[in-house]
Amino acid sequence: MNLEQEILNLKPREESGSKTARKYTFQKDLSLYLLLTVHEKSDDYVFLFDFHDDLVVLDSETKPSKIDFYQIKSKDSGNWTVKALTKKEKEKLSITGKLYLNKINFTKNTNSLNFISNANFSFKQLTNGEESLKRLKIKAKELDKFIFKEFEDSIKNEHKLTNTLFGELTSFHVTKLSNKDSSTHCLGELSKLINKINPENSINPELAYKQVFNEVSRQTENTFGDKSISNLDELIDIKGISKRQFIEFLEKAGLYKSVKQEWDEIKTSLESCSIGHIELMKFKKYWRDVTATLIKDSNKIPLKKLIKDIETVYKNELSIGTIDESSNLLTIINHCFSKVSSSFYDDYFVKCLVIKVINEE
Repeated sequence: MNLEQEILNLKPREESGSKTARKYTFQKDLSLYLLLTVHEKSDDYVFLFDFHDDLVVLDSETKPSKIDFYQIKSKDSGNWTVKALTKKEKEKLSITGKLYLNKINFTKNTNSLNFISNANFSFKQLTNGEESLKRLKIKAKELDKFIFKEFEDSIKNEHKLTNTLFGELTSFHVTKLSNKDSSTHCLGELSKLINKINPENSINPELAYKQVFNEVSRQTENTFGDKSISNLDELIDIKGISKRQFIEFLEKAGLYKSVKQEWDEIKTSLESCSIGHIELMKFKKYWRDVTATLIKDSNKIPLKKLIKDIETVYKNELSIGTIDESSNLLTIINHCFSKVSSSFYDDYFVKCLVIKVINEE
């Protein structure tokens, strides 16, 4: 059975009920903060909110094979201790017991188990001698052997196991988001993203934050009711958001320049160079391809190398005066194209990529 079928077949935990408004806002803000972070680094993802855990991240919208679980807890004062994290209440699992249940439910596909909070962790010294209270991320395998044994024994006892992968999978994280004013940090991260994807924007960041936060809230608070879910797309529509959907949402919110808007600007510049119609259509075709590739393959080595080569050539051509402020777009494209080589991408793909690169310089 593949991961998609496992997700659909396994009944999720009970849907949220008793969190205070402030703690629920912290969970949503932290989910949004992680979404903004992952969006920049990952070629593809699906975020599922309040489904099996506070936050679940799949590695693909179409063929997911890995799943990361996040349990999010805010704390008004004090630090987290082993006792607090392994304490059972009545018939309920402990915090770490509940987190490890995800590994039991998704045995083959669990990539990581993460506990994340605004509070620090008081686990004594780590194996390398560092104080746990000074660390923002602690991997379970870094814990002192006696602390590690307390955690593992607790998990074994709760789930009647003889061995675990607690050490390999689990990490404890301290977020910089305040549980009393989490929106401020989220707003800052969203502003950074907006400035990166649309440097010339005149967008009110507070309004943009409200739009994005409301979308995360809607998906977090959605419930299944009597709905029957037959595929991952239907699940995402109710409880999640994919990278593709997030980009579409940002475009609709005016945070991204649309492909059409970008192309219209480039088309005007190319036409001013007296470019022929057939060549213009080649640029148009590959402009779409480049835009899509930069989204889905942003971390691929051939693409990263080609971008770096173009940046180097462009700066060098400027420094030696081969191109200058009076050079038109087509002249710049042809100069840079003649200096870079790629057996991986078509010529007009490279030329369109040159345009993308020089527009960001």
